[in-house]
Amino acid sequence: MNLTKKLFRIVLFLIFLIITYVVIVKRDDINKYILTKISEYEQNKIIIPGENYNKRNYNFKAFSETNDFTPSSIENIQKIYYTVLNNGWKNFTFYCDYDDDNCLNMVKSVSNSNYVKLINNYVSPYNSYYKYNTLFSGNQITLQVESLYTKDEINKLNEYVDNYLNENNINSNNVTLDDIKKIHDFIIKNVTYDENYTEGQETASNKANTALFDGIALCSGYTDAFAIFLDKLNIPNFKVSNSDHVWNVIYFDNKWTHIDVTWDDDEVNENNIYNFFMVDTDKLLELDQEKHTFEINDYLELN
Repeated sequence: MNLTKKLFRIVLFLIFLIITYVVIVKRDDINKYILTKISEYEQNKIIIPGENYNKRNYNFKAFSETNDFTPSSIENIQKIYYTVLNNGWKNFTFYCDYDDDNCLNMVKSVSNSNYVKLINNYVSPYNSYYKYNTLFSGNQITLQVESLYTKDEINKLNEYVDNYLNENNINSNNVTLDDIKKIHDFIIKNVTYDENYTEGQETASNKANTALFDGIALCSGYTDAFAIFLDKLNIPNFKVSNSDHVWNVIYFDNKWTHIDVTWDDDEVNENNIYNFFMVDTDKLLELDQEKHTFEINDYLELN
């Protein structure tokens, strides 16, 4: 056996001895390390809720879902928030890497941003939040959502809207402009604007159930009611809002157009029930620039 082979065997034997020593002497430390990593994995395991409630499957430009719940960038954190809200999940937990303060700061930035407020305009009214909290515990982030509508309200609204569509032979597989107009007319005929509302007051008039069951609503009640009908017919839609007003935008006949059911209500604008029916942005602002101004860059479909 030549010298090279002897040296090679000696080196291997020394390596074996070192590894054996480390395993024996540091066994407790190694076991602790392995158990810690297993524990971290289990603690950071993402649990996807089993059901999706009133999820919209429309392809919006500014909003998309994700299957990657690692908050690695502002963009992905935004997608996490949209995924949670669009699916109607009431509690969802995800994780930053340990000791990653930058990750936690990015989540805080998104959670306090106008972006999350804007999501409310793009999800189903049923999944819009009354309020939400982002809770931080170490590297764990939990999003808790309090929906505007209760399950009982949703069930009653669905039954009401389904009955109306069936009775009026409006089929989601073949929606016509006349069908949309019929729903528009039905709402403004049966709903009265809540003139008794004062700003800052707690009220149910901002919801679709009060609009359709009690016949009274603020603009948000009109808008939610119309959006629920549109969702039943699989017509892509979202809401546009500013500090004073909110209305619908729908995608029909290969274009996005505005519909303001509130301002078409003849009790608000007498004898002008189609002034704000399926108008483009230029026409909308020509008709009114006081209550219908909005940040157009927030609504990429309208750019």
